[in-house]
This record gives sequence, structure tokens and C-alpha cells, in this order.
Amino acid sequence: MVSVKRFLYSLIQFKKKYFQKIILFYNYYCANCTAIRNKRVLLIKHAPKCNQFTKITGSGKLEIGNNCVFGYKPGGHHRGGYIELQPRYNDARIIIGDNVLTNNNLFVCAANFISIGSDTLIGENVTIMDHEAHGVLPNERRKIGEIGKVQIGKNVWVGNNVTILKNTEIGNNTIVATGAVVSGKFPSDVIIGGIPAKIIKQLDINE
Repeated sequence: MVSVKRFLYSLIQFKKKYFQKIILFYNYYCANCTAIRNKRVLLIKHAPKCNQFTKITGSGKLEIGNNCVFGYKPGGHHRGGYIELQPRYNDARIIIGDNVLTNNNLFVCAANFISIGSDTLIGENVTIMDHEAHGVLPNERRKIGEIGKVQIGKNVWVGNNVTILKNTEIGNNTIVATGAVVSGKFPSDVIIGGIPAKIIKQLDINE
């Protein structure tokens, strides 16, 4: 009886270990395989490390720099969501610099152009879009709205639950506070926050 229990226990442990390996493989490499299969996607330099399932969709171009990490296991909702990078149309481009680290459930959608500078940190549940998904006028509601672009500088820290809208420029080293809705041009070395986002504080980079 004891040997049967041990056998069943070892079988259960084996199955757990086996499925864990499959899940790890899926989480870490699925996005890279998808990118390689998609001829329209350009993965330059080194493929990113994907700690959360990462989908690459759309028909445009995606460029990713060195040493990027998408998703964070200890972060919230790691298993309950995914990261999506979507250069939606043929001429759309998303450019991500080197050493960009993100938390979970990031959505980047470009109808035209989005760039994220090197060394940038991005929190959980962040949305970045360079266009309005629907027209403003009632008779244009089923059509795509105004298209712009988004440029995020180097070493920017984007907090959790931030939404970055079209025609936004964020300077180097700037911090975007949690929950901000960002639209417009912001300089380097400041903290911005609020709805709509405004400059809260100047960073003293000499300290």
C-alpha cells in the first residue's frame, strides 16, 4: 500500500514538473517564435526575455533592442493577462530601445509610430496608443480617429495604470506617476501626473 502511494505521489510530482516546464517554455519563448514566423516583424539585436505571455500582432514593423525583459513574475496578475505589442497597419512602427523592462499587462498599439527609449521602466497595466480608435463625430464613430505618434525618451519611469495617448513626447529621465493620463509634450527630468497629466515637480539630477 505504501509503495502504491509513493508511486502515485511521484507520478503527480512528475506531471507537475513536466507541465511547469511546458508553461515556462510557452511564457519565455512563444513571443520570440511568433516574431520569427511573422515576416513583417523585425526583431533586431537580441530577442527579449518574456516573463509573461507576449503577443505580437498587427502587420507593421517591430524593432526591439538588447536585453529587454517583458513581464515580471512577482508583479500582479502575472498569470491572468498578457503583453501585446501591436503595430496595427502595414506602415506602423514600434521601436523599443535597449534594456527596457516592463511589468505585466502592457498594451502598445501603433497606427503610425511609437518609440520607447533605452533603459525605460514600465509598470503594470500600461496602455500606449498613438491614435484614437474611433472618430469623434457620431457619423465617424466606426472609423479610426486621428492618428499621431508617441515618443518616450530614455530612462523614463512609467508607473502603474498609466495611459499614454497620441502626440505625446516625454523627455529623458522623466517619471510618470501612477494612474496618469498623458497627452502633450513634457520635458526631461520632471515628475508628471494627474488627469490630464501636468508637471508636478522638477527632478534635481545633481542630488
